[in-house]
Amino acid sequence: MSLSDWHLAVKLADQPLAPKSILRLPETELGEYSLGGYSISFLKQLIAGKLQESVPDPELIDLIYCGRKLKDDQTLDFYGIQPGSTVHVLRKSWPEPDQKPGDWQLVLRQAELQ
Repeated sequence: MSLSDWHLAVKLADQPLAPKSILRLPETELGEYSLGGYSISFLKQLIAGKLQESVPDPELIDLIYCGRKLKDDQTLDFYGIQPGSTVHVLRKSWPEPDQKPGDWQLVLRQAELQ
């Protein structure tokens, strides 16, 4: 398979009915390193660039391949990711910020206590 055929299928885990997106990996300079040498953090950046509406920030996603959460500092080769593989994208869930009760809620609570 030539370097220009290196691509991955990307699937958003929270949208099971949505079609997979095909992500073509940019070619490296000759002799630099193989495409499998790309880091997971670079792959996240490519995904965020392609799926901007669904993935606005690469820091807000986790990538899953064969049931394993991929670590940012590892490479595609480390996980055995080959051309044509499917990588699942999970959006990280952030805890909701603590909300301070509004004035009307304080009045209501005081009325309940009396």
